[in-house]
Amino acid sequence: MKYKAEVQSNRGLSEENLVFLAQKAFSSSCINPEDYRNMTMTWSQFNRESLPGRNFTFWQWFDGVMELTKKHLKPHWNDGAILGFVNKQQAQDMLMSKPNGTFLLRFSDSEIGGITIAWCVCVFFIGERMVWNLMPYTTKDFSIRSLADRISDLNHLLFLYPDRPKDEVFSKYYTPPLSKAVDGYVKPQIKQVVPEFATPNPDPAANPTYMDHAASPAVNQPHAYGLYPPM
Repeated sequence: MKYKAEVQSNRGLSEENLVFLAQKAFSSSCINPEDYRNMTMTWSQFNRESLPGRNFTFWQWFDGVMELTKKHLKPHWNDGAILGFVNKQQAQDMLMSKPNGTFLLRFSDSEIGGITIAWCVCVFFIGERMVWNLMPYTTKDFSIRSLADRISDLNHLLFLYPDRPKDEVFSKYYTPPLSKAVDGYVKPQIKQVVPEFATPNPDPAANPTYMDHAASPAVNQPHAYGLYPPM
């Protein structure tokens, strides 16, 4: 209830979300919710000690998630389009068995107030399937172009996990096309592109300005077990 009130949303946290948060807060790999029922978090764990391998606390990270959701992601969170609380290894394991172009949205573990897109693709020149992760988006990015428009820009993103066509989920949030030239002036457009996955613009009349956004391949192959250490 507190999460719903804080982000002003009608969707709260699931039990899986709460387990993920407990794993992060307690630096634990336990996946059984009962293991956390009677655990108490100290103030130091909550907002004084940095998370392992990070320079920020659990509260700073979680507060960043709530602020980003409230300001820029609330419709997508309400729609269930954002899984959010999964780590990189979990995302990879979930996507590796899905068709090419399947993607999911998860909150960044490495950046406060960030969300990233992970998607699966077959790398033909090495004959392997890989999961790639975009550099996290933050409030600064969404003040320039919305999440829905960025997803629309990336033609290699086809299905929102597990199997929903992306336009079915996000098209109602796309910014309408710009009008034609007025008084001899043509309005420029901003469009995101990932260079490694860029395709030629199918509309010769369009001349957008492209914004590069770095992608990186996942580094590990999926494991055969179901325990995921905090990342």
